[in-house]
Amino acid sequence: MSAKLLYSIVDNQQVKKVVKLASYRQLYTFYVLFLVVGTPHLVRAQENMSNSAIEKALSMASKYEAEGDFKEATRYINEAGITAWENKDYLNAIDYFNRSIELNSKINNESGISKLQSNLGMIYTDMRQYKNSLNYFQLALDYRLVYGQRTEIISTYINVAVVLNNLKRYEEAAKNLEKALTIATEMNDAAQMKSCYGMLAETYERAGNNEKMIHYFNLYKTFHEMIQRNKVNKAQKQVESEHLHALQVELERKEKELQLIAANKELEQTEEELSNLSLAARELYSANSKQELAISLLESENKLDKSIIRANKITQGFQRKIILISIAGLVILILLVLVLYRNYRYKKQVNIQLVSQNKKIIELNDNLEARVKNRTRELEITMQQLERKNKDLDEFSHVISHNLRAPVATILGLNEIIDTKNPGAPTNLKIFSHLAGVVKNLDEIVKDLSIILEVRDAISLPFKNVEVNKVLDAVKVQLQQSISKSKITINFDDSEAPVVRTVESYFDNILYNLLSNAIKYRSLKHPKVKIKTRRVDAGFKMIVADNGIGISEEHLSKIFMPYKQFANTEEGKGLGLYLVHVQIEALGGEINVSSKLKVGTTFEIILPDNTTN
Repeated sequence: MSAKLLYSIVDNQQVKKVVKLASYRQLYTFYVLFLVVGTPHLVRAQENMSNSAIEKALSMASKYEAEGDFKEATRYINEAGITAWENKDYLNAIDYFNRSIELNSKINNESGISKLQSNLGMIYTDMRQYKNSLNYFQLALDYRLVYGQRTEIISTYINVAVVLNNLKRYEEAAKNLEKALTIATEMNDAAQMKSCYGMLAETYERAGNNEKMIHYFNLYKTFHEMIQRNKVNKAQKQVESEHLHALQVELERKEKELQLIAANKELEQTEEELSNLSLAARELYSANSKQELAISLLESENKLDKSIIRANKITQGFQRKIILISIAGLVILILLVLVLYRNYRYKKQVNIQLVSQNKKIIELNDNLEARVKNRTRELEITMQQLERKNKDLDEFSHVISHNLRAPVATILGLNEIIDTKNPGAPTNLKIFSHLAGVVKNLDEIVKDLSIILEVRDAISLPFKNVEVNKVLDAVKVQLQQSISKSKITINFDDSEAPVVRTVESYFDNILYNLLSNAIKYRSLKHPKVKIKTRRVDAGFKMIVADNGIGISEEHLSKIFMPYKQFANTEEGKGLGLYLVHVQIEALGGEINVSSKLKVGTTFEIILPDNTTN
């Protein structure tokens, strides 16, 4: 340690003087002595601080407990327990948490008790007292299975599995992890699923089951890669969204600039026209002034002539004067009327031009607003299309990673255990047989994806008038064996709408899957299904209702997702209703479902119908 560093860590001024004068060997010796002597003091000081915090928390807990505020009292006792736990003072931590459980029992805070039981389970795990740990985790799990959130249930199952692994009860640990995996799968929580797959791989490795260890480790790797890829995709989406927003802002700025340029141009034209009108008005005024001056001169000359005539002919001039004055007054009056009339016409023309200019400015503003609205609408449509494409990509990413990757992982696992040195070994024949089944399943998944992509990518569809009863007859022929075996009764009524204009292959598949589902999930007593068609304002409506086992409300919102099955049946792959939903969307229609357990399920399909008779 340098003298400078040692000088910085001590406060005593006398010690600092010694440090300045000491040699490096002396400093090193001093530093060793400082560590030997000072470290216990530092540890003791830290313990004193922790004990002080615990004492303060317990004091506050006693105060609130005496006041009857058990909620605040438990909060401070929990603080004391956590501080003791962090200092590895396990026995006192256990004592504090048990005391907190007693107070929580008085206020019936079962949620708080469950969290404390989980804490006790983790403390006993730290102490390696796994039986006590298992008991407390099981108590927490019992409560959370009834009242807890699914994320808490998953974490508790995992804690139980960790303890069971330490007790070498690997089979029970695997069962708990499978339960956690089922909940995580229903939540579509990729991170939790990855954790479960990793724990299952570790559990089967401890149990010595290499085949299952390889299977779950491959799934763990797959989900790890998928989560990393999703993070990259989210970052790319964010960049694309920000870029699109920047483009929209730039477009709005350009539109405003165009508006200002157009408005300025219109104002310049208006100002120029007004300037021309003002010049014309001045010229007109000048012309009027000259006429008035000429009239004044004429009047002066007339007056002079009158004076001369009156001087010469006083007796005859009086009558003539009256006549001349009358004529002059009439001329002046006529000229004045003409001037006023011209001014009136000029003002009227100016007003008409101003009104016209105002109309043009208003029309320009309206056109600009319409253009901005149209562009905004186009951008909104583009955003919706991008969101739909992203949703489709996420959907197919999930299908591929969860359904396509699993057979591939199985093939890789089987490949690892093939006896290459002895190709004719009996175990190899079993492996090859299993491989054939996996490859067949893989081929079916690829075909399913091809069908979905074909429907989603269809640009033009062959619409025509389709007779519903003929399609139903064809579906009955395909399902003849199932109908006969199930003894199901099919009631069909197309009296209100016997014909629909649609894509026949899509309509055939929709009816086939709905009738097939009604047979699969039928009632054991008197199974029946009703099919009715009719005309509605939106077009063509078909109702398919059965009296089967029904679908729970929890699963009802997920039935149109790919590879989802909610009943205990070996038939089907969970793709039928998803394909029905995709095809109805492609036709521009919609599908709604309602169901009750042990009562039945009803599907309502509405298609836009332009039937030509």
